[in-house]
Amino acid sequence: MIALIGAVAAFAFNAIYARGWIDLEVYREGGAAVLQRTSVYSLIVGDNWLKFSYSPFAAMLFTPLALVGMEAAVALWVLISILALEVLIWILVGRAAVERHSRRTARTLLVVVAMLPLYPVTLTLWNGQIGIILLLVIVVDLTHGKEKWHGIGTGVAAGIKLTSLIFIPYLLVTRRFRAALMAGLGFLGTVALGFLVLPADSRDYWGGEFLDTQRVIAGQGVNFFNQSLRGMLMLVSGSWPTVPLWLALCAVVGAGGLWVAARTAKEAGELAGITACAIVGLLVSPVSWPHHWVWCVPLLVLWAQRAQRVDSTLEKVGVGLLWFVFLLPGYIVLATLFIYPSHVGTWLMSLTGSYVLGGLSILLALAVRFGRSDWRQRRHGSVDG
Repeated sequence: MIALIGAVAAFAFNAIYARGWIDLEVYREGGAAVLQRTSVYSLIVGDNWLKFSYSPFAAMLFTPLALVGMEAAVALWVLISILALEVLIWILVGRAAVERHSRRTARTLLVVVAMLPLYPVTLTLWNGQIGIILLLVIVVDLTHGKEKWHGIGTGVAAGIKLTSLIFIPYLLVTRRFRAALMAGLGFLGTVALGFLVLPADSRDYWGGEFLDTQRVIAGQGVNFFNQSLRGMLMLVSGSWPTVPLWLALCAVVGAGGLWVAARTAKEAGELAGITACAIVGLLVSPVSWPHHWVWCVPLLVLWAQRAQRVDSTLEKVGVGLLWFVFLLPGYIVLATLFIYPSHVGTWLMSLTGSYVLGGLSILLALAVRFGRSDWRQRRHGSVDG
């Protein structure tokens, strides 16, 4: 019902005001270019001069959107996205061993209502982004179904959005070698299919277009919305960081973060490990827009479940604070930039870095916890010896 209401509201709003869903418009134009046999990567879409930045395989998947009007595409996309969010939360709630079906349904409804206002979730729906759908694909692929097929869905997700490739080294670190192989094969399959159907676009994309961050972020000035390590360094320095500095930082956070993700999977389960890995990917990616942080949904739900299980007041407060981090700063920044642009200053820059600081804090807290656990085990072993 929530998904249906959201879809109807989105249809009506777009039909009346024709605003929003700028990324969905790019998806539609990419699909239309495939159908019309024109260059996908020569597209300039809308008043914001947006470009198609996904793979040729993704453009092929978006062709059905080009067969319907924008209002219908908006309604369908919002419906699917909210349904994907509901299924994801249903899976997460089921992790807490809820006994009755009705109780699980009620909890799922409450969590959905709590998550919909979060800025990354709202922005994903408003822009018509694919993030929630890919999140669900990865979670289902790596935690459900026959183990021998695990990884294929993740590879296909990476073939649509390259940032999902972070899960392949994660699978290797967690010694899920078959799943890593299947993910690699799934990804290569999307590349091969792209060359088969769209050879010219595939040569352009894999020949260098996929490395061009200017397709997704215009100019070299400060961008308050890039919630990655690179974006954070840019805010601090006022210009793009040097590549060696950024790569060095990414190497430290990437290697350490994957170790944390592997330990998290071992100690807290696969869903927690996947979520930690996703945070690592968001941090080391050249560009992570706020809507890319929809991984805040499993992060918050899993942490809330742990806080309730161990009955820790401190952790419950932490969950509440993190919920506010993903709720308020994004809206404050957006309102300031559009209503009071002259008030943009250092305080606003600190707000825009809240996702990065939150992600780093989560990884660091887990690293300290695991480090202390290892130290206690070694100390206990030496005493016994």
